[in-house]
Amino acid sequence: MTGGQTYYNGLIAQGYPADQALGYTQQYYPGFTPADAAQESMPLPAPIPSQPLIQPQATPQPQIMVQPMAQTIPVQQQMANPALGGVAPVAVAPIAEKKPILTWVAVGCITIAVLLALVGQFGNSWQVQNDESIENGAGQVSLGLSDMKVDCTGVAQEQSCIQLAYVLLADDMDNAASESPPSDSIVKGPIENYCENTYSLTIALAGDNQELRSQAGDDRENCLSNDAAGGVTGITVWIAMLGLLSSAVMLTVSSIGKELPANAQRYGRPSSFIGGGLAILGAVIWLLMKYDFDGNFDNGSSFYFILFAGILAIIAGILDTFDKR
Repeated sequence: MTGGQTYYNGLIAQGYPADQALGYTQQYYPGFTPADAAQESMPLPAPIPSQPLIQPQATPQPQIMVQPMAQTIPVQQQMANPALGGVAPVAVAPIAEKKPILTWVAVGCITIAVLLALVGQFGNSWQVQNDESIENGAGQVSLGLSDMKVDCTGVAQEQSCIQLAYVLLADDMDNAASESPPSDSIVKGPIENYCENTYSLTIALAGDNQELRSQAGDDRENCLSNDAAGGVTGITVWIAMLGLLSSAVMLTVSSIGKELPANAQRYGRPSSFIGGGLAILGAVIWLLMKYDFDGNFDNGSSFYFILFAGILAIIAGILDTFDKR
């Protein structure tokens, strides 16, 4: 039996005429039509002689109408029909908390950027001697930020190559000339030592030739510019790496919903931009200050590592900007 039929039968049982019961029922159940079987199975109560037929209308109706609603209409049926005025609760699935996926990707980019910056900082391939400038019997020379590396591997006169490289890169050229060179075919030493020793050797050979002495002085200054460029770039890259490490920590704390003192986790994104910008700035400074020995050297992998590290850090900041955590 439907809710409308139940409500209608309840009104009939209370003594309402069929037409009034039908009208009241259709107010709450529009389109309701009483079943014939229900009308036949539930006979009308005998009329009360002392009350005229219109008496129920003269009686105040609100109390009578409230009772059948409260007693005969189930709560589930009231909620099932919006026309009754009851508001049915809507089952709303809990909204899942958005995961900071882009922020985690940004942290990964920053981690890779730090690793690239470390490789570039300690790498000895900021400048690499090109193949056209390598002379017979000489090793391949490459420069880092502060060191020079001479690789005598595969050279025809390998021992002579090692001896010359060892002397030119030594702190004391005179003592190194009297010592036995190392057996390792790769010799490393400070760029500054190479510049000063080469200048001293050239001056000793130039004698009174002022032109050669002047040229030696110019070559010394150009050579030392690589050491100066490496010093400035090295400091800049160190600061950039500290900024990137701080950014990675702050973004991680922000992603897991924790807080740092003074809400420092809010500065993870700016730190990423600043660290990336400093890394690129360091690479540009080195590019402007370095001396390529008259085009005999090309930019090496360490330079590009720093450049890519800065770009990755900036990309990380952009990714965190689009994250909706």
